[in-house]
Amino acid sequence: MLWIALFIVGLLGLLAGLVPLLLNGISRTNFAAIAMGTVLLVAGAAGVIMKPALPVTMPHIALLEPSEPEALPSEPPAETPQPAEAEAPAAPEPTEPAPQVRVIEPAESPAASNKDESQLEPSALPDPVPVTTTTVDPSGEQDPLAGAAPPAEAPPAAAGTSPAEEAAALLGVLAPQQPKDQAAFTQAVRTARDAFDKAPDDERDAIQPQRAAAICKALPKPEVKNWIGQIQSLDTDSGKRLTVTMALPDGTLVKTWNNAMSDMEDQTLVPAGSPVAQSLGKMKAGDTVRFAGTFFADEPDCYRSSRLSLMQSMMEPSFLFRFTAVEKL
Repeated sequence: MLWIALFIVGLLGLLAGLVPLLLNGISRTNFAAIAMGTVLLVAGAAGVIMKPALPVTMPHIALLEPSEPEALPSEPPAETPQPAEAEAPAAPEPTEPAPQVRVIEPAESPAASNKDESQLEPSALPDPVPVTTTTVDPSGEQDPLAGAAPPAEAPPAAAGTSPAEEAAALLGVLAPQQPKDQAAFTQAVRTARDAFDKAPDDERDAIQPQRAAAICKALPKPEVKNWIGQIQSLDTDSGKRLTVTMALPDGTLVKTWNNAMSDMEDQTLVPAGSPVAQSLGKMKAGDTVRFAGTFFADEPDCYRSSRLSLMQSMMEPSFLFRFTAVEKL
């Protein structure tokens, strides 16, 4: 408040000097008023901005509490009462002494007290517990308390035996019943398979055209009759058409397509209600049959193969076939 008052007084004094100066000209009174007003204005502005602490201000004076009146000289000074000493609590009446519990702490050596757990000496291990063993009966009977014996592993299959060769062994009994053209066909396929299996990788590509020439020589025309085979699979597609896979005595497969989309051009699927479908309806997989039908001339195998890779085509031969007659043997 003091600095604001000085600022206001200085402003008024400055105005009081400037106004007559502008109206009547310069004089000593105007000059003195301007100087005094400027000093008070600057002092008030500085006080408002810096807010220096004054030794005694009005708020401090207002907050001072009135001091106590001094005692008269004739009256002796009042003695300050000394606080009474705390009285000792009364001793409790004697009761029966409580039983003392003695805690026995484990003795620690000076060296062990300075070590952590990883540095302490290992404690002695307890004595081993005796285990009762069971004697195996020499007669070979299994102990009922023992676990189940692991199942015996099946002997591994003979190395170098392909699925086509295994199928040929199962169908070997049909070989003597083959007609002449079928025997020549299977012989050409089997010879090429054996040569391909034994040939190095860089010579295998040349075996496929050799097999194609042998097949075309053994079977100049795609139509065949009275061939012997065994039904490997017999199924029905969504349109009730039959899909057939037949195995020849050497393991070679002759088969239809397995879906109508792929069979749109070749028409190998057996239509429902046809004579071939009626004959196959009385048969099942594993039956031995005599059949007739047609291969599809195509390169590079003379007749169209249903295999995509060279390895499968040579080692697991399979040819597309349209069946025209099937009868059970």
